[in-house]
Amino acid sequence: MIRLAEDLAALSHLCADSPFGCQILSAANAYGLHRPFAQFWTDETAAYSKLDGVMRICGTITDSEEAAAFLRAVGAESVVCTPENAAALGLTILAQGVVLVKDLPPATEAGHTEVPLRQVYDVLKSCDMVGDFEPFYLDLSHRVRHGTAACRCEHPQGQAAAVSIAVYGEACSLITAVAVRPEFQRQGLGTKVLRALENRLSGRVYLLRAEDKNERFYASMGYKPCGAWCAARI
Repeated sequence: MIRLAEDLAALSHLCADSPFGCQILSAANAYGLHRPFAQFWTDETAAYSKLDGVMRICGTITDSEEAAAFLRAVGAESVVCTPENAAALGLTILAQGVVLVKDLPPATEAGHTEVPLRQVYDVLKSCDMVGDFEPFYLDLSHRVRHGTAACRCEHPQGQAAAVSIAVYGEACSLITAVAVRPEFQRQGLGTKVLRALENRLSGRVYLLRAEDKNERFYASMGYKPCGAWCAARI
């Protein structure tokens, strides 16, 4: 039976080592379990989180009828999950790709480094990777302040040209964006900004690579396929 998550420990147990679990736990640790815009649920085999209409599912759906009815009842607009869970729910897949993983040594950097989020946004916007500024800023700034996300930015010639972002789970992290302004691409900045972010991370790191996108780049950085992801419509 799907029910509201009552404590972070139960949520963490279901999300311990998963890219989708990183997304869920980053939001839960930043916002807590009792905000109307950030909601969390669990059953025996899966965890669910809804933030700004997007539902993320970690684990395995065992009762597809109950889960499909639940998604409709809570007003989820789209879902990010494994293709297997999307198929069990009968969802229409909008985008998909490969889950990549890399195991990092202990972090070489610690503490908080201030990164102007307006600059991060501008780089992502130049690559068509983000929507409106206000929701992006409110969410990422809150997560950074609460230690559940980190950013890096490269500034050749004094201009923000490349950015990377990661969110933290409990036992792993998820890199959610690596972007380079079009006019600065093919200058090694993607490698540089990703390395800078990796210096802040340790242990297992996941990344959701879009289908047929940047395959050689991430392979050269040591990331290996370990599964699949999809974004789907209810």
